[in-house]
Amino acid sequence: MNGYGSARVEIMDVSKSFDMGDDRLDVLNDVSLDVARGEFVCLLGPSGCGKSTLLRLIGGLIEPTSGQIRVAGRSPTEAQAEKALGFVFQEPALLPWRTVAANVRLPFEVNRRRGASCERGVERLINLVGLEHYSDYYPRQLSGGMRQRAALARALAVGARVLLMDEPFGSLDEITRAAMRYELLKIWDADSKTVIFVTHSISEAVTLSDRVAVMSSRPGRISGVVDIDLPRPRASGMEREPDFLSYSRTLHDLLLQGGME
Repeated sequence: MNGYGSARVEIMDVSKSFDMGDDRLDVLNDVSLDVARGEFVCLLGPSGCGKSTLLRLIGGLIEPTSGQIRVAGRSPTEAQAEKALGFVFQEPALLPWRTVAANVRLPFEVNRRRGASCERGVERLINLVGLEHYSDYYPRQLSGGMRQRAALARALAVGARVLLMDEPFGSLDEITRAAMRYELLKIWDADSKTVIFVTHSISEAVTLSDRVAVMSSRPGRISGVVDIDLPRPRASGMEREPDFLSYSRTLHDLLLQGGME
């Protein structure tokens, strides 16, 4: 298992189509993007533009129709086999019969890592996501935000160098969702993973990202990439600052140009 650190992700001229009986559905068209080690990149675009499909391609869950993807110089399938990839989805999918600690422990058990070092690893991750007082709670006893923190800790337990996050806060209420963005940034600051994060929220993309890759309507392509040069660590007060609002307007204009409306 690769363990700690981060990895570069290279997406080169990737297209994806699905056969639909007598028809073909073109989802992605000639997508290229280079994500540096330790970078936080958001994929921003309208529903149906292929953001989640691109994330699944990076994760090796499906194969591209054409083009190539490399994760730390390896194919997504190889990176997945080496536990270099971690997934966090909109629904946390925790095992309901296991406590927070037992859910986080699961990747260690799958990789036959037990004993004192395993328990220290579980404790470290639970502390990292701020659930140290809830390790013995079951998912049904947690709020939506707490369940997502537990899911993130479990993803980190894999030892992933790249985190793939598919609208992980999409099912949360707006207040909790806004708070979770800054919680995620604290975790990212501490753990230095490469993160590719799917969202259709402009404010979320500006808050989180080093760069935002804006995708057009289907078939999805990269219509623009915007560097977000805001100081870190970031706090909610910046959302009222002129620079934040300027980046938001720029992204909004790119989305319109890409056919969002």
